[in-house]
Amino acid sequence: MSKRKNSLSNVARQMMSGVVQIHVEGYLEEDTHSVLNPAINFPGNWSGSGFFVKYKNLQGYIVTNAHVIRNALKIEISSMLTSEERFKADVVGLVKKLEPDVALIKLSEIELARFEKLAIKEIEYLELRQGSSPSRGDEIKAIGYPMGMVEPNISGGEITNFISGSEYTTERFVTDAAINPGNSGGPSITEDGKVIGLNTAVMAGADNIGFITPASFVKIIIENLVQKNEPHFAGIGGLLQKNADNFNLLLKQKKAIGVIVSSVEGNGFLEAAGIKKQDVILGLNNIKFDRHGIVIGKEGHYRHKNIYDVIKLIPIGVEVSVSYLRNGKIKYTQAVAMRNPVKGVFSNPVINERQYLEVFGMIIQELSYEIIEAMVDVDSNAQVDMLQTIDQNKSMLVVTHIHQGTQADEMDWPLGELIIKANEQEIHTLLELQELIHKNKRGKVLLECRNGRIGYFEVD
Repeated sequence: MSKRKNSLSNVARQMMSGVVQIHVEGYLEEDTHSVLNPAINFPGNWSGSGFFVKYKNLQGYIVTNAHVIRNALKIEISSMLTSEERFKADVVGLVKKLEPDVALIKLSEIELARFEKLAIKEIEYLELRQGSSPSRGDEIKAIGYPMGMVEPNISGGEITNFISGSEYTTERFVTDAAINPGNSGGPSITEDGKVIGLNTAVMAGADNIGFITPASFVKIIIENLVQKNEPHFAGIGGLLQKNADNFNLLLKQKKAIGVIVSSVEGNGFLEAAGIKKQDVILGLNNIKFDRHGIVIGKEGHYRHKNIYDVIKLIPIGVEVSVSYLRNGKIKYTQAVAMRNPVKGVFSNPVINERQYLEVFGMIIQELSYEIIEAMVDVDSNAQVDMLQTIDQNKSMLVVTHIHQGTQADEMDWPLGELIIKANEQEIHTLLELQELIHKNKRGKVLLECRNGRIGYFEVD
């Protein structure tokens, strides 16, 4: 065995004491029925991994995957430093949509004091690696508690590839180090004793392919959560398309470099920067892009790091310089990095945060991506109707369950109806509908749907 491998193994053994096992009781990831009727849920328990993170002067904070604690009701951690003792942990925050799959939990002052009293040595706080990304072939060690093991497991491998992000996803490192269920949330470390990323997932059906969330994304999420902000990345605020030489005459460009702006969202980054449709974005903060939106130069050599990866790693509120082409002339502008504008249709994956109204024999919810996905198993036509509303700025109410023998059932209302009016009044939220019903005690309520269907209900 080489001296270098011995060194990495020694580092991994030292850092292993900063890794914890996370024990969770909560709701299992839901199926179609529980999405459409939030009154249905399935209790269960599971485990994952995490690590004490070194961040400023914080004590007792633990990084893990969001999917490990997303639907938790009770969270405890255990460590090799404290035998089989368990310690209650609280959620600081998480990325609910799992992009990236990062969460932050912490021990209370009382639990941290108890942990430190029982520990056989001081807690090993692990530091996130900043700056340059790893290269293909770099050796790593992935640490965690796979398959419910009670002792931490160290698996070895290399960085084998990279997966660039998109408008909706974040960059991943690919590794051949073994990452198994339960290993999620543990650190991947290098010989310098730094965490290069968070063990995130394994590709089902493939051999030796695991994914790591880069430390640079983890750091931004921690900063957001510690400040009690929702964890968001900066967005481009519009749609982009690949450039091509076919556009040379139209765009007055000598050759296809940079990406074409195909649409600009109101109140987004591109609009703030004064960018218009058919402008060509050439670079952000002096990082230039080819016609595919891939970074040009040393950082992008043998990598497909793209414009979305670049904008996401710029903290919200920081000024960004933009170079772009308009009418054949290179221009420069700047704007503050900001999240993409909020749309009316949202993601709502946390089970106990779902709000619903049970009235007239129906379950009514505000439309979410999860409901749209669930409708594929119920009524594909209704799903198509829902998809047409995604870009609207206001939320929309949808019927997701009908109880048999009720007013709604007798009127033969199907699932998936999108309610737009109540008693001729436009409504968008559960609160608006609830207030209208309350004002009409012992009266009648006329509901009108997007497709024209009506329902006339007696308030009970």
